[in-house]
This record gives sequence, structure tokens and C-alpha cells, in this order.
Amino acid sequence: SSLQAQLARSISHPLVSPSRAMGAVISGPLTALSTCVGACVGGCIAKGCCALAGSGNVSNAQAARCVMLWLQAFTTIVAWLSSATASKWLPGPCSKLPSDIDNFGVCECHSSADPETCWNNQMVYRTEASVVLIFLSLLLMSLSGCVQGAARSHSVAKFMLVLLITVVALFLPNSIFSAFGTIATSTSAIFLAAQSIFVMDFGYSWSERWFSNALAAQQREIGQTGKTAWISAILVSTALLIVGAVILCVYLYVNTSAASSHAVNLSAIIISAVLLVVSILDWCEHGTILCSAVVMLYTMWLVYETESVLPDGRGPQSPTWVGLLICCCSLVAFALGIHGGRGVGGAGAGEGPLADSEQGSAEVHSQVAAGSDIAEAEPEGPQTMGFALQCAVHAATSMYIAASIAPQPGSFTYVSHVGAVFASLFFYAWSLVAPKVFTGRNFN
Repeated sequence: SSLQAQLARSISHPLVSPSRAMGAVISGPLTALSTCVGACVGGCIAKGCCALAGSGNVSNAQAARCVMLWLQAFTTIVAWLSSATASKWLPGPCSKLPSDIDNFGVCECHSSADPETCWNNQMVYRTEASVVLIFLSLLLMSLSGCVQGAARSHSVAKFMLVLLITVVALFLPNSIFSAFGTIATSTSAIFLAAQSIFVMDFGYSWSERWFSNALAAQQREIGQTGKTAWISAILVSTALLIVGAVILCVYLYVNTSAASSHAVNLSAIIISAVLLVVSILDWCEHGTILCSAVVMLYTMWLVYETESVLPDGRGPQSPTWVGLLICCCSLVAFALGIHGGRGVGGAGAGEGPLADSEQGSAEVHSQVAAGSDIAEAEPEGPQTMGFALQCAVHAATSMYIAASIAPQPGSFTYVSHVGAVFASLFFYAWSLVAPKVFTGRNFN
């Protein structure tokens, strides 16, 4: 009787209900299917990423330079977007961390005095540090004999590495990237001084092009109307640039109270004016007033950049977009090899700072065309020093971009920027004096 009672209870109260048993029947195959599909999709994604990273090979030096330029632009956009939105998406994940590790990595900004500024700056430093690491690695590879692989292979992987390194950097201490920001802000003065060479080259090219147009108009026409129009355009452009430089000088003098800043400001405008006068003297046959006006305005912009990094933030803040626009134009000219045939020392055509550094490959192609024995020569590619220079310039540019978006004012930063102001003036003065010193060289 007891056995019959137990049997009846087991039938009336089963251990597994029919609905639960039916759910198990349905969910079991679905779970196995989802696991299988997930493994397959994950494998496909991984294989696709590997294939994507291995693509993007380029065949010539010009394409390699353009890849570097686009990599710089891509990183700048990522840095700006991540910085602008960091305070919206980073605090959430950080707030979900356990209390004993809530200050882990970038989440250290939680305990800072100004969390929002910390989030924004740290994302800029992490993104730009990632591309600096990539450029320096490519520089090391090119100097180690791997210039062809570094310049022409795995172009897509370089873009993917920026994102990957940035994500990994989120888990590293903020102190590392704060130090990077300090170094970037200080060393950005080197980039500003070097950029003055591109600005001078642009000024010389602009003046020569318009003056050549004036001479061509004089030869085409009987009268002087065309020539007068071009000369007037040169003089009007010069006057506008000088007026702009003077207005900027007055603005900086009024809005800055530091005595050292006033001294730098007035010294820069006076030296620029002296160089402008020297450039139009008969003694300086190759000097141009338009180029001098361009240098004068750029010098005052450097003073603006210098006063924006005064200690304790006492100076006016320079508009970031202006500095980035000038930087963009300089990089495009550098990448595309646009130059006017003059450098700091007044090098001839093809020897300027923007000249193509891969002339060795062009010689190879000319020999192939002439029917020499090297018909099996490899496709055009960058020489070691040419590509290494590209990597160094882009690494310095990344430092400048990081300093522009997230500057760190300080005494050393201010002093380094003051040095950049007077270094740019020295470069231009040397371009005027060099033809008189080295009389045996052709500076036209």
C-alpha cells in the first residue's frame, strides 16, 4: 500500500513539469546552435580582420606619402570626436567598476578636480600617443632596412592599430599620458619653428608666381594694364597681411599683462618689420615684400600661440582651428611635394625643403627608359631617409595636434615657444643673407 501511495504521488507531482520539459527540448538545440553560430561568426570576423589588416599595399612613393597624410587626418578626427564625447560615455562604465578598482586606467578621472576636462584631455593624449608610436615604429623600421615594407605594405593595418592601441591605452594609468601631454605641449614648439620653413616657401612661391604673371601680361599686351593689375594685387595683399599682423600685435599687447609677453610681442613685430625693409633693398636682390609680409603675420601667430601657454593660463587662448588649418596646409604641401624651389638656404629647384626625396627611384626609371641593364628594377618606392623624414615630421605633427587640442601651459612650455618665435625669424633672416654669404651657389 505504501508503494502504491508513493507511485501515485510521483505521477500526480512529477519532478519536471511538461512545460519545463518542452522548454528544455526547444532551448537545448537553440543553445547549441547559437554556440556554433557564434563560434563560426567569431572565426569569420577574426579571419576578415586579418585579411583586412593585410590589405592596402601601395605601389609608389607618392601613394605612401598620401597614406601617411590620411593616417594623420584619421587620427586627428578620432582624437577630436573621442575628446568631445568622452564625458558622455566614459563615466558610465567606470561607475560600474568595483570600489577597489574604480580608479583603474582612464577611470582615474573620477577623482580629479575637473573630471570632464580630464576625460577630454586623456582621450586626446591616448589617441595621439598611439599614432606617435606607430610613426616612430615606422621610422625605426625604415632605418633598419625595412623601408619598402614599412612604407608600402599593410596600409589598412596602420589605421586599425590606431584604434587598437587607443583601446588598450584606456587601461593604462593617466600619469603616463599626462606626461605625454606635457612633452607634446613643450616639443610642439619645434614643429612650429619647422613649419615656418613651409610658410616661407609658400610666401616665395606666391610672390614669384604673381610676379611671373605680371611679366607674362606685359609681354602679351601692348600697354601696362595687365602688369599693373598683378603688381597692384601683390601690393594690396602685402598691405592686408601687414595690417593683420599689426592688429594681432595690438590685440595681444592689450589682452596680456605679463611683461615678458610684451617684450616678445614687440620684439617680434619690430624684427619682422626690419626684415621686410631689408627684403626690398637693392642689396637683397632676391627678397620679396610679399613673402616678408607672410612671415610677419605668421610670426605674430606664433606669438599668439606662445602667449596661450603662459603659466597659470594668464594669456589669451588661441583658436585651435587656425593652428590646425595651417598645420593641414603644411602637411599637404609636404606630402605632395609642392614647393617653390627655395629653402631656408635658398636651394635651387628640387633642393628645397619640400622637394621630393625619392629622386633615386626616378633615376632608376630614367635608366630603364634609356635601355640600361636594370630593366628589371623594382617599382618606384621611397628611399630610407626620405621616408624616415616623413615619419619624423608626422610624429612631430601629432605632438603638435595633441598640444593644440589639449594644451598644458607652463614655464618650460612658454620658454620653448618663445624660442620657436625667434627661430622662425632667424630662418627667414638666413634665407635673405645666405646668397650674400655663399656667393658660389645658385639661389634662384
